[in-house]
Formats: sequence, C-alpha cells, structure tokens
Amino acid sequence: MTDLVILGESMVELSQVEPGLFRQSFAGDVHSVAVYFKRLSSRADKVRLMTAVGHESTSDGLIRALEEEQVDTSLIFRHPTRQLGLYSVTTDANGERSFNYWRSQSAAREVIPLFRDATQVACDGGYSPCGLAPRPDTFFFSGISLAVLSPETRPAFWELVANLYNSGTRIVFDPNYRPKLWESQDQTRTEYAHAFEYAHLTLPGIEDLTTLYGVSDFSSACDLLNQFDIEEMVIKDGPNGVYYRGPGEQFLVPISPVKDVVDTTAAGDSFNGSYLAFRSHGLSPRDAITRAAKVAGIVIQHRGALVEKTRFAEILSQ
Repeated sequence: MTDLVILGESMVELSQVEPGLFRQSFAGDVHSVAVYFKRLSSRADKVRLMTAVGHESTSDGLIRALEEEQVDTSLIFRHPTRQLGLYSVTTDANGERSFNYWRSQSAAREVIPLFRDATQVACDGGYSPCGLAPRPDTFFFSGISLAVLSPETRPAFWELVANLYNSGTRIVFDPNYRPKLWESQDQTRTEYAHAFEYAHLTLPGIEDLTTLYGVSDFSSACDLLNQFDIEEMVIKDGPNGVYYRGPGEQFLVPISPVKDVVDTTAAGDSFNGSYLAFRSHGLSPRDAITRAAKVAGIVIQHRGALVEKTRFAEILSQ
C-alpha cells in the first residue's frame, strides 16, 4: 500500500459558461494530482491532501468534493479568519483562456503554522511540534505549493521536508513555475535549489526550466539537474516526448500528438498523478510514462482540470 501526502492549495474555480454566467468548481495543481492519483491507484492506496481552508460553506464544499473522490482530508486544517483562494477563467472567441486570481490572503498560505499547532505534543520543555503521523511513503509538493506559502513559514516547511527525508519518505517535486507568484527569479531559484536537494524524484517541464535556467532541451535539463543528487528525473516536453533518467537506465518516450486539444489545463498535473499511481502498481518507469501520457491526452480533450468521473472511467475502459 502507498500512502502519499500532497501539500499545496486547492482553490475555487469560476469558469465562464457564457458572458455573465460562471460555473463554480474546485481546482489547483495539487488538487488534480491527488484526484488522478486516487482514481488510478489501487483501492488500498491512500492520498492525503495537506492544505488549509476556512470555515465558510465553500470550504465545506471543497472537503465534500475531495471526499467524493476518496481523497483523505484529515490533513486539511481550518484557518480562523481566512478562506479559500479563488480564480476565474474566461475564454475568448478563439478558445484562448485567461485567468484572474484572488489568493494573496488564502488560508492555504498558512498551512504550515496550522499544521504545527495541530500536531504539538507534550514534552519536558512544554510542547513541541510533531511530524506527520503516520509517516507517509511519499511526499509531493510543487513550485506552486512553495510559492503560495507565506515566506516566513518556509523555514518550518523545509524543516518538515528534512524530517521526512531523514526518516525515509520519498520526496517528489514538480517545479511548476508561475512567475506572478514569486518576487523574483532569484528567489525562485533559491527555493528550488532546496527542493532539488531533497528530491528523490523530480517531474519538471522543459518550459519551466527554460524560463528559470535557460535550458532548452533534455540534454541541458539533465546537465542542470545533475548537480543535485536526484535519483529519478521525468522531464516533460509536450509533444516532443518525456525523457527518463534513473538508476541504471535513461530513455526517451515518444508522445503521440493529440489532434483535438480542447483545454490544456492540468495536462502536467494529471500526468504526475497518473505516473505516481502507475508506479505504485509496480509498473516500470517506461510503462508508467506511456500510460500517464495517455491519461494526460484524455484530459486535454475535455474542458477543465478534472474530467467527469464516470466519463473518465468510460474512456479508460475503451
């Protein structure tokens, strides 16, 4: 059995149906990773989403939505005054999407202090924060997870990651770079260096590495990442394929282009969740990449991050 903990932010999504009319749902990069992992992993595998929400009805709705997907919500903490972050999506006449975000005061930015407060244990010196219990097999976070944390809480986050790393938890990091969430590229590179130092597995996209580090292909991406002691790299480059480098092997998996792309939202996130699920089944890296790419291909032929659950199962069974 795999026990996966994913840290980050789930948000309210308002998606335009027609001018003046929006549909409300829930989304976010880690939200999608958690849902697709659970949909594709075995019944015994568990995924816990670690985030923070408010006390309002929308936060209650998020928790219900996750529970309907069988995502464990025991690590979702309630902030006394803050609420969920929110973003809206509009589509122009050519199908191009644009986003507006309201997340600067979201509850998820304070997940680390809420976690520490909730897990304090008595000791000789009074109280001290306790680690995750039970200790997960795998801990996943993204560049967005890092960016939304309040800067003053990041040292406590890195302390948590170090404790997990030292206790044998497998650390997985997806850079998933969003420039608007960071003060500068220098700040981002500093935080990412910590992440790469702890990562057993990293799942970067070439586009993110190009923007931050100037790399442009699989070879230069590997040169960049080789300065860190990363056990496995799964480097994604859209229709150009996915490159794997791990213990004793390296190879490129070609990707068949999808003809009817409707919405690329969650392409990388669905790949990540699927890849982790297929590896939990015992599939080889090559087979897991091939199957995860097919899942991502399904997702981008539908609107929104999450393909409706029944429809998703029907397409997979074909």
